[in-house]
Amino acid sequence: MSELGQLLKKARVEKNLSLDDVQEATKIRKRYLEAIEEGDYKVLPGSFYVRAFVKTYAETVGLNPDEVLQYYRNDIPTPEPEPTIEPLMRTKKRSVQAPSDRFGRWASTLLLWAFIILIGVIVYFFVVMKVNPSTTDNTSDDTNITETQNPSIGSNGAANGDKAGQNNAGGAVQQPVKPTTPEPPKQVEKPIVMLESSKRSEDVYTVSAPANTPVKVEIKAAGDRSWLAVHEKSSSGKKLHYATLEKDQTVTFDMTEQGMFIRAGYAKAIEVTVAGEALTKSDNEGSKNIRLQWVSYEEAQKLQTEKQGQASTNNANQGSR
Repeated sequence: MSELGQLLKKARVEKNLSLDDVQEATKIRKRYLEAIEEGDYKVLPGSFYVRAFVKTYAETVGLNPDEVLQYYRNDIPTPEPEPTIEPLMRTKKRSVQAPSDRFGRWASTLLLWAFIILIGVIVYFFVVMKVNPSTTDNTSDDTNITETQNPSIGSNGAANGDKAGQNNAGGAVQQPVKPTTPEPPKQVEKPIVMLESSKRSEDVYTVSAPANTPVKVEIKAAGDRSWLAVHEKSSSGKKLHYATLEKDQTVTFDMTEQGMFIRAGYAKAIEVTVAGEALTKSDNEGSKNIRLQWVSYEEAQKLQTEKQGQASTNNANQGSR
């Protein structure tokens, strides 16, 4: 073991470092570290790496690398020049740059040809347009002749032909205007309220409305007070109102698909409006029930159509009598 190797090993042991630890810290292979401690520099890849490895080893174990190299300069072999490295590196550079040069020449040639082709296309386009301007004129003349000879002109063909000739001379062709059929106005869907049956003690109405259309039920005590009960669906349903309605007092409810049941103690004083439509006012001075039954809007439309047809039939029969 050389003196340099003993110095490095002693410093490593004092720092409680193994060769594996030094290898991990310096990234120098363990067998090279062992060779440095043994003084066997032939194991290292070259004399140039001896000084570099010794310097790194000394720094890792806490020694001054410059002092170590200066003191043991005679023990460390002098790096020999390696003339073969530079030519190899130059050769590699040439080999790397050669494809790039070839690609550059190829790209330049391609761009040049593309530019030449583009110029040729532009020149050809302008030459053709200047040499054959009659193509467009012939097409326009054919169109004008067809318009003039159209059999839809009828008995006034001569006059219309003159007008067409004047239009053609000006370069404009009038196209026939197609009459537009006005679209029928869309029917506005509104709530439907129909009287189904009427008795002295009870009136039954069918009520419906388009989807998402609220149905307001307004009840007013007109002229006098009256006791009033309002239930959801039927008389046994949820109570919405159960008290005396004072004179000129009004209550309003939102009707649901459950329907509504109304009972007035003094029916003659009560006015009921459903979806803005006033129900038939009763002349009963006693109590009376009003049932509002909800049906689907399609079914309500069907019932409404049937009632209108039945009413028309009845009117026709009465007129024949």
